Amino acid sequence: MKLFFLQSIEKIRKPKWLKVKLPTGSSYKKVRNITQSNNLHTICESGNCPNMGECWGAGTATFMILGNICTRSCGFCNVKTGRSLPVDLLEPKKVARSIKL
Repeated sequence: MKLFFLQSIEKIRKPKWLKVKLPTGSSYKKVRNITQSNNLHTICESGNCPNMGECWGAGTATFMILGNICTRSCGFCNVKTGRSLPVDLLEPKKVARSIKL
């Protein structure tokens, strides 16, 4: 009977520029609280953007209007596609209030 041994292969680490930091910090938490408490949607969350922590950490967010569903189906982001839901008539006020905060 012959025995074969596999050599261990050294793991190659990702370059620093490719690593994404986990979202943290007070600005990130503030933006998250604003969007959740006002039931608003952002392209950052809906599209699972890898830069969300960086943008929200700087106090920046891009709101999706008319709900969380995109009618375009572009294919380059991760936003749900389909027919839009009924319009929230209070959404413009919610977005405006959130921007002021």
